[in-house]
Amino acid sequence: MEKHSLHGKVIEDIERPSKEIIEGFEKHDVCKVGDAMKGYGLMNYEIKPIEPGMTVAGPAVTVLAHPGDALYVKKAIEILQPGDVVVVDAGGFKNVSCTGERLSEYMQIQGAKGLVVDGAVRDSRGIIELGLPTFSRAVCTKIFGSNGPGAVNVPIQCGGVPVNPGDIIMADDDGAVCVPREDAEEVLKTADEHLEGELARRKEIVEDGKSIKEVFDLDEKLNKWK
Repeated sequence: MEKHSLHGKVIEDIERPSKEIIEGFEKHDVCKVGDAMKGYGLMNYEIKPIEPGMTVAGPAVTVLAHPGDALYVKKAIEILQPGDVVVVDAGGFKNVSCTGERLSEYMQIQGAKGLVVDGAVRDSRGIIELGLPTFSRAVCTKIFGSNGPGAVNVPIQCGGVPVNPGDIIMADDDGAVCVPREDAEEVLKTADEHLEGELARRKEIVEDGKSIKEVFDLDEKLNKWK
């Protein structure tokens, strides 16, 4: 097999966002954060929770994995820190898995907050019973083994979005989003402002009895299309 320039790299020390930044994002949902970035960072719609109701927010530990191979997923488990989200670039292949229940259990023991896979996972019932929030394109029984190649904490893609180690990963029923670590503070501020505006408009309509037309300036916007 031809060796990619990143194959075999394992970077153990990465920079993570502060606990306060992560906690700030936890009060938002994926849609709100995606809106705050004008849609940038939103992963492909196929990446969804393996069970409704799962949510996660935390810094990314990235894994470049050969489709169907778990070797570098195992290595990531060894070096992840409590609160991390394991993000696996398995090429988007839905007909072969790169991890399952046992590795999810080991992730959980190490303190992983969740798992996002651009590809497939298996043993879904066991993972659900563990309670590890898990998001993937598919669930598939087939897996090939742990032979490599791969890498840990290198730049990857997940759902068509660039993901770097330490970026903030959020996922819920609607999908998943990646916030670049260096932009996190600004994005959080914008998301807070969006939420504040949304709640203010809701109050005007639900509590104050104002009309949709009035609150959203519909006449002015619709007149442009007459």
